[in-house]
Order: sequence, then structure tokens, then C-alpha cells
Amino acid sequence: MIWQEYQLLTHRKQAAALSRALMLLGAVGVQEDNPPGHTPRFRQPWDSGPAPRRPKEVLLRAWFRERPSDARLAAIAEHGSAAPVWQEIAEQDWEQEWKQNFDTLHISDRLIITPPWKPVPGTIVIEPGNAFGTGEHATTRACLRAIDRYAVSGGRLLDVGCGSGILALAGAKLGMIAEGNDIDPDAVIAAQAAAAANGLSVDFHCRPLRDVAGPYDLVVANLFAEVLADLSADLCRVAAGPMCFAGVLAERADKVRTAFKACEALYEETDGDWVSLGYRNRAA
Repeated sequence: MIWQEYQLLTHRKQAAALSRALMLLGAVGVQEDNPPGHTPRFRQPWDSGPAPRRPKEVLLRAWFRERPSDARLAAIAEHGSAAPVWQEIAEQDWEQEWKQNFDTLHISDRLIITPPWKPVPGTIVIEPGNAFGTGEHATTRACLRAIDRYAVSGGRLLDVGCGSGILALAGAKLGMIAEGNDIDPDAVIAAQAAAAANGLSVDFHCRPLRDVAGPYDLVVANLFAEVLADLSADLCRVAAGPMCFAGVLAERADKVRTAFKACEALYEETDGDWVSLGYRNRAA
């Protein structure tokens, strides 16, 4: 099917009313986008002060099965800051399209991650969902490589901020006694489901790190630099072996280096905008 897409650049204050008007004219959906040439800036966890201002204008995109007459759209077009634009959009099978972004992730011969529609015996199967961590992101891959490097069969692993549980599952797959915590109960539920689907035993929970006793032979955390710095004392407290961190933007990495300056540095790797770092307590 070919959809007729109508685009109108207008003032943000008028967007809601114009969206309703487009729906009344038969649009099956309306979306507000940033205006062309505008790069959105989102509030980051480390930002302070007021939130970034949104642009004054928005680009309305409305989809019709059949193009309405120009006369019916004339009143709406009057509120645009530029002439409206029409284009034809071919219908896509989004359920299949988004799956193309997830493929088999080969960390090593003993650690392979696959999506459920491409199962391979002996791999970890992760269902993309609400919890962060499918192995596709550079930061997750960095932690997986660290686990493959440092995992010791029979040792204890802690995945701090476990998300989907992929890191703890990787440790369990390599024979470790794995545990993961997260402040989001939905993430813990997703991780527990992933463990059950893979036939792996992992203790996933919402206990805060301050209440986790340790010691652990390997600690992994895919978290922002600011969070790692805030948790540094407890991370060092529970770690009896390597601590492997990712989720750190290169421009924020000094916060992690400073927080763990008393530790022995094991490695530092850069992948695009991201840095992964490894440490060990000097007394360990």
C-alpha cells in the first residue's frame, strides 16, 4: 500500500489543534517532528539548570490513505510557516524491518549472543524488549568482551544495573555464579525471563548496591560515568577481582578515572564516543 504523507512546518503552540484538524480530515496518524536542520538536545543525567529549550516550530507529518482535496486543507495550510509538502510512502512490515538491526553477536567461540528468530544451539538468546542490553550497543559489547576475558568458572560475578541481564547471563554461561541488580523492577523481571529462557540460573534482584555483601571475583557495570563515580566506594568494597565498566562517554571518562584513582588500572579501550575501563583493588 502507498500512503500519502502531508508535511507542514508550523508553530509549536498550534501543533495540537492542527493535529486534531488533520485527524478530522481523515489522517490515520499524525506525528510531531523536529524542524529540518534542527539537532535536538536532550537533558542528560549530569546536566544541571533548566532543561534545553525546544524549538519554536515543529514539523507535522500526517498520513492519509487517500489525499484529501487541497480545498479541505487550505485552512490548515494557512497556519504553516512554509508551503506544505506531499510525498508518497510505501508501506513497510515494521515487525520484520526492526529485526534487521539485531543479528548474531560473536564475542568469542565460547560466547555468542543471538536473537530468538536466529537461534543457534549453545548461544545466549536475548529477546529485545524494554530492558537495555541486547549486545548491539558498543558499551554492552565492551562489557561482554571483558567478561570473556576475566570469567573464572566457579567464581562469583555481579552485574550492577543489569538491565536485560545479558552480562550476568554471559557470566553464568561461562560457568560463573552470577548475580544482577537493577533499580527498575521491570528490568529485573525481563532479566529473570531471559535467564529462564536460556536455562541459566542467575539471581536477579532490586537490592541497592549498598546492601550487597560480596565479595565478587568479577564486577561489571554498564552505567554513566556519574553513576559509576557515585557508586565507586561500594563497587570497590564488593570487588575481589576485576571491575569492568562501560557506558562512559569519552568526554566524561575523567570522572571515572578520578573516582578509581586508588585502584590498579587494568585496561582502557575506546569505541567511537564510548570508553570502557577496567580496575582492580590494589589490595585484591
